[in-house]
Formats: sequence, C-alpha cells, structure tokens
Amino acid sequence: MNKLKTLFDISPDPETSDPQETRITLNEITLLSKMQAVIHYNLGASSIRRIAEDCGALVRIGKRVAYHRQTGTI
Repeated sequence: MNKLKTLFDISPDPETSDPQETRITLNEITLLSKMQAVIHYNLGASSIRRIAEDCGALVRIGKRVAYHRQTGTI
C-alpha cells in the first residue's frame, strides 16, 4: 500500500531513521497550521482563512491560529 508523503517524512539523517517508524499524514491531523492547510487544500493562505472564518473552522489558541479540518467544509 502506497503511503502519502508528508513534510514529516524528511529525515535530517537518513542513516538514523527507522524504516518501521510510523508517519503522520495531513489527513490524520485535526488542527492544521496555516502552512499545513495551504498544502493540504492547495489554496492560498488568504482563501483558506476566509473559508475557515465563514464556516467556523478558525481556531485561535492565544496568538496561534489553527484550522479545524472536521468543522464545516475546510
């Protein structure tokens, strides 16, 4: 079964990486950062923010802004 490649698959040192190590894909993350949302939905940051605000998927934790994947359409 082919596995989705993510930004987390890049290992700084290939000799120390464990091939049995499990990787997290963007489909498994509930709260996405701005960059993760841009990559996952292939939209610009402004479009992502506007859509998230419209459907209630914008989550603010202090100064951090995250996008809830399972709320609304985003």
